[in-house]
Amino acid sequence: MTTGNHTPSFHFAYVTNFDDDTVSVIDTRTRKVKATIKTGRGPFEIAVTPDGKYAYVVNKRDHTAQVIRRKTNTIIRTIQVGNSPSDVGTSKKFVYVTNAADGTVSVISIRTQKVVKTIKVGKNPVGVTTSTMKCCDKGFGYVSNHDSNTISILDVKRNQVVKTIPAGVGPDQIAFTRNGRLAYITTNTGVIVIGTQSRRILKSIKVGLKPIGIAITPNNKFAYVGNEGDNTVSAICLKKNKVIATIRVGKKPGIVAITQDGKYAYVANFGENTVSVILIKKNKVIDTITVGRLASGLAIIPL
Repeated sequence: MTTGNHTPSFHFAYVTNFDDDTVSVIDTRTRKVKATIKTGRGPFEIAVTPDGKYAYVVNKRDHTAQVIRRKTNTIIRTIQVGNSPSDVGTSKKFVYVTNAADGTVSVISIRTQKVVKTIKVGKNPVGVTTSTMKCCDKGFGYVSNHDSNTISILDVKRNQVVKTIPAGVGPDQIAFTRNGRLAYITTNTGVIVIGTQSRRILKSIKVGLKPIGIAITPNNKFAYVGNEGDNTVSAICLKKNKVIATIRVGKKPGIVAITQDGKYAYVANFGENTVSVILIKKNKVIDTITVGRLASGLAIIPL
């Protein structure tokens, strides 16, 4: 799809710059910053709605979520959420914001761009991701409660917690396989694999030190994990659930996102002002893009 005045580009990557109060917009075809958007205080994470029309950024220091119209890359609404929002995820109708200091999730209607519900979860919720079981079109979401060592499972139609399950020590970011049957979750000690039907931990995978972000390639073959503690990214083969490559990137890599064509992994380096671009075919860094200060969050339009 080409960039135009009427269609938001599928090629943009959005990077939150925590210390600059900005979002950098990268064109993944040229790997250049195309625009810089001024936000609230402490933009931490960002997600793109499934229809591609909006991006939602959460600002940790002023307890807000902001709506970016992707066609113009402008902020069109600021929404008050809970205290210290940490992550944001989307379903077809709703946006979910984890409020780390409150132990809650704010549910925002995409249609009205207003908070319609607040859900109580565990202690220090830091990650939220939604998926659909392809077999039965059942929508659900996972919220990682870092200090409770649990996952809260959300019914995204009724917007309520249906189950709370153990999830290792310090669960953080979450990625689902394409069919929704497996969840890969970073923890203090590695990556755990949870069966979404059995709701049990099936496997533990050793990666680098202090893994944070995780993303799965569109072909469902690999997962990429940002290891903040040793400045690396671990590439995991999902068929074997084993690390097949360790890639050195920038300082304190965190959130990872994959381009729609499955060719590149983008990694936000929180310890510096950069994004590392990994060529997946060769598992090597081919570019480093300068953005704002403390690159914390990263999003590319979902498939």
